[in-house]
Amino acid sequence: MKKELKFLAIIMVLLMVLVPVLGCNKKINLSVTESPIIDTSSETPTNTTILETATPAPTIAILPTPTPEPTVTPAPVSGAIAAVQWQVTELTFTSSVTYADPFNNVDLDVVFTHYNGTVLKVPAFWDGGDTWKVRFAPTIASNWTYKTVCTDTSNTGLNNKKGNITAFVYTGDLDIYKHGFIKTVPNTKYFMYDDGTPFFYLGDTHWSMPSEPFDKSSVAGIASQFKYIVDKRVTQGFTVYQSEPLGAKYSLADGFTSADIAGFADLDQRFKYIADAGLVHANAQLLFVTELGYNRAKYPDAYLEKLSRYWVARFGAYPVMWTTAQESDNDYYHGRLNASGNDINPYFDATTNPWKIVANDVYKYDAYKHPQTAHQEFAATSGDGTAASNSSFRDLPGHTWYAAQWSPAKNAQLAFSIPKDYWDNGQGKPAVNYEGHYDHLWTNEFGARMQGWTAYLNGMYGQGYGAEDIWLYNSTYDMDKDSVVYDITITVADKKTKWDKSIEFPAGYQMGYMHNFFKAFDWWNLIPRFDNAAWFSNDSSFYSVASKGNDIYVAYFYNPTKNTGTLEGLTNMKYTAQWYNPITGTFNTPTTVTITNGSYAIGEKPDNNDWVLIVKKS
Repeated sequence: MKKELKFLAIIMVLLMVLVPVLGCNKKINLSVTESPIIDTSSETPTNTTILETATPAPTIAILPTPTPEPTVTPAPVSGAIAAVQWQVTELTFTSSVTYADPFNNVDLDVVFTHYNGTVLKVPAFWDGGDTWKVRFAPTIASNWTYKTVCTDTSNTGLNNKKGNITAFVYTGDLDIYKHGFIKTVPNTKYFMYDDGTPFFYLGDTHWSMPSEPFDKSSVAGIASQFKYIVDKRVTQGFTVYQSEPLGAKYSLADGFTSADIAGFADLDQRFKYIADAGLVHANAQLLFVTELGYNRAKYPDAYLEKLSRYWVARFGAYPVMWTTAQESDNDYYHGRLNASGNDINPYFDATTNPWKIVANDVYKYDAYKHPQTAHQEFAATSGDGTAASNSSFRDLPGHTWYAAQWSPAKNAQLAFSIPKDYWDNGQGKPAVNYEGHYDHLWTNEFGARMQGWTAYLNGMYGQGYGAEDIWLYNSTYDMDKDSVVYDITITVADKKTKWDKSIEFPAGYQMGYMHNFFKAFDWWNLIPRFDNAAWFSNDSSFYSVASKGNDIYVAYFYNPTKNTGTLEGLTNMKYTAQWYNPITGTFNTPTTVTITNGSYAIGEKPDNNDWVLIVKKS
């Protein structure tokens, strides 16, 4: 009998261990429990199982962890539309009803549902006549269904149309489609792709993008000015195309009609070409900022919502970032007087700013929730300008980053107060130096280059570059006289440089050298040290310093002398120090330095030009 009881006891112990391992523990409260997916949001998903934690049983034996069953991806649905993950698939629907005012009389949405339960509701757009289209970029590979939802439920051509889409994984070389759309994450001050890979923001500025010839150019041997510039910037290492709609071939003040569609179709080909080149498109929507000032009465709120929805419908399935309007944050210089003593913007202030309505509407209809900001006035924490702390858009629900306009001093030590404001008061959001002084307008090769390095080393993980006749095509802006800014003289002849020459400016290539330098290590872990003497002691230099703890230091010196300073807070061990030439994109020979007192006296720069020093633990 004792042997039988002992045998039964062993069986019971084994059952206590084996039953939950074999997946039969849903009603038995044992020491081995499932690990449900945990949602950290405020609401608990209805399909999440919360299991009670039992009192642990004594450990009897160590059993191998069972191999989880692989996730089974269903086979493509027969007859489904083939698509590629993260790339645009366009569906066309034909209305069975002819409307007097299609833009206003009817709305069409398409609900896309992935087999795993993910749902994206995407607005469709009227494309003339009886044609409606929807653009959809599958965020997940495999099978999707779609169903149309029309506000006119009697329209059999638009309402309750159903179908299947099979999205295949992208197999090309472009990072934006390998890793997914750009996103922001709370309390993370750099951008990242959808899969979490950090994204290096390096933008090229085109405020009059619609005016750039798309199918021709003024230069022999170049078939398309627009395409040539895009392609060149890709080879130079740029990752973002920054645009405003100046010169758009539509007129919206008299309402939206079929005559406006050609202008949007012109933008279609531009958005598509930028996306096909692998660039992210940071675009401002619809109009120049002043249109909603003097012409505000022609754009009632309901019409603005319709226009914003239309913009999102046409362009939201591309890899984009929303930048709202030119210097609309915080109020387009409301209260600033012009030469005649009049307010340059008497129409709205920070509170009544109509561009906040546009921003909210874009966010409302954007199924992908692309990063959103508003182009800011010149950087200042008081007076006419704007920074993070006094942004009028910062608390909008869709606002996730700052598009600063910062032009730091080139002939003196820059003021750290501006980048500090974004770092300390930016709500943990990324900040980009979206607009600085343009190459050959108000600065030169050195100044344009300097703005990039000082942005990235002062916590602005993004830089917008701009070159004459590209930032604004056929510009006449400030062309009548020489400019002297921060001791840099730009002549009228400099300002008249045409796009085919400015695309070859050395600074454009040097922006790419900067990109190459940073992508060689985890730049996103650099912390700006500003004027903190615990990290750097200055010796009459102009500098910016950032570090990853005390493992990696990067210092940029732009003073016209050889002075530098002393890095502080190092570990007493060997480090490798190496100078990098931001003009040529080349390194000098590295040297090994032994730290004995936590400090490294750098010594002189190689020459009087600007230089970058990287110091790493050996």
